[in-house]
Formats: sequence, structure tokens, C-alpha cells
Amino acid sequence: MKTKTPTKFPFKKKLIGLIQKELPLHSIYVIGVYAEKKRQEIYLTPGCTNPQKLVIYTLLIIGHKSPRKSQGDFMEYLYNKMQQRCKVYVIFHTLVNIMDRIDMGDNFLTRTISQPPCLYKEDDALLRFSRYGICYHRLLYKEIKKGWTSRMKRAGYMLTVIDTILDNEEPNSKLAILHVAIEQMCLALLNLFWEYKPHHYSLDYLLHLCSHFTQLPNRIFPRTTFGLQRQYYMLCNAQDIIRFKHKNEFSNNDAHKVTKLCERFYEEAMALGKDQLKQLKELHCQPSELNSESKEKKAS
Repeated sequence: MKTKTPTKFPFKKKLIGLIQKELPLHSIYVIGVYAEKKRQEIYLTPGCTNPQKLVIYTLLIIGHKSPRKSQGDFMEYLYNKMQQRCKVYVIFHTLVNIMDRIDMGDNFLTRTISQPPCLYKEDDALLRFSRYGICYHRLLYKEIKKGWTSRMKRAGYMLTVIDTILDNEEPNSKLAILHVAIEQMCLALLNLFWEYKPHHYSLDYLLHLCSHFTQLPNRIFPRTTFGLQRQYYMLCNAQDIIRFKHKNEFSNNDAHKVTKLCERFYEEAMALGKDQLKQLKELHCQPSELNSESKEKKAS
């Protein structure tokens, strides 16, 4: 069943077809879409101007069964099949799982099937769940705050551990610790803003998800020059580099530059989290106990 959507979604038909080949599909919800145009100007004849457009999707994909591929391989498969013109960041759930989780009070999934446009759906099995209200409660706030504090404390400790200058510094090891520290910060931010705990932990994936509610990843880790792209590559691939390569490809100066960026990310994330916790406390801990939105009865 094709659904009406409020905006144009590039490569929609082909993308749905590719996903259907990989799993028994129930529905797709568009959390975010971004079209990036790259135009090349040629001044030497003969030449051509061929603007290239990269479309970046963030999708909640709901299937009757999980795809055969891992989530990372599945996203890479879609990217290559779309001839690298469409990149898809996937959040996946089975239909049975998503129904159970929303019944249990999963605020992230409740929002995701009610707010974003539906790109495709097989039937109306999730219609009643889209009418559920958001759950607000002081105990939920305490759990969110506890998770935030714990993960940011871990990240802060890791940054403290590597904040030393030694004669025998090992840049790859330093970058690997920074990788884990930023991962902890992203997980903390995702739980704080979305109440979401991902099942895929690629750092590029986590930073992309965080960019939906804050410009912090794009501001601290821009990729507008070769040097900045290289720093981003070092950070995001540090775990694989230290796992598979015995030779140091990066210098102490490289590791130092990335360290400074990660420290900035941590400081700004802490400030961001402080403001968000204040807002969440107002929602979850009102004297009236529950926000009016949570008083909505579940539609039968």
C-alpha cells in the first residue's frame, strides 16, 4: 500500500524495491532526508557540467523478519546498489517487536510511527499505535538522568586518561580510546534526546543520528577540507585500524588534534545535556504527576 507523503522523496521507488528484495517489508518511516548537491565546473574545453546529488536518508524500517545481512552490510548494500547516489542510515525493527515495545511505553518508537511521514506500508497494523500518547513520569526521568550521568562520566574518564604527554605516546591507542569516548557521548545524547538505544555502533552512524537534534557533530567534526576529513576518518576507524594494522599510520600531532576536538565535543555535549535535562524534568516531574499528553488513553 503506497501512502501519500508531504514532500518529494528522491529514489523512492528504487529504494523500496531494493529493501523488499532483502526482507519481508511491512513499512518505512522517514526520520530525516537530506539532498546534497555537488556541482563541478569545467573551464577547459571540451567539458561538461554534471551536477551530482547525494541523498541521505534516515529510515525506520519495519519488517516481518530481520534482513539476512548485518545492519552495517545492509546499509552498505543499499548504498552500492544505489550507485553511491543515495546513502541510507537504517533503524530496524520487526513488526512484532515494535508492537511489543510501544505497548511497553517506548517513547522513541511511539513518536517515530506518528510524527514522520510514512514512505511505504503494507497495511494499517500500526495505525492504533500511532495514536498512543507519550509517557511522562518522574521515574522515567530518573532513569534517563542516570544513564546520561553514567555514560558521560565514562567518557570524561577516558579523556582524562589520555590527557598526558609521554615520551612513548602511541597515537593509534590514543585514537582508539577517543573513539570509545565519543561513542559513549553519542549513546548518552541519543538516550537523552530520543530515549533511543541503538543496536548498531558505527561511530559515523551514531554521529549522524545525533545530528538530527543538534548541530554539534557537524560543527565539531566538519569534513569541508582534506585535513578535516582525515581527522574524521582517524576517529571513526580507530578501532579497525588498531585491530588490523600493526604499523602506526598517524603521528602524535594527529592524535593531539583529534583529542582537542573530542574535548570540545565533550564540553559542549555536557552543556547541551544540562539544558535538556532541565526541560525533561519540567515534563516528567510536574506536581500534577503527569503531563497532559501522557493522560491520553490508548486508542483501542
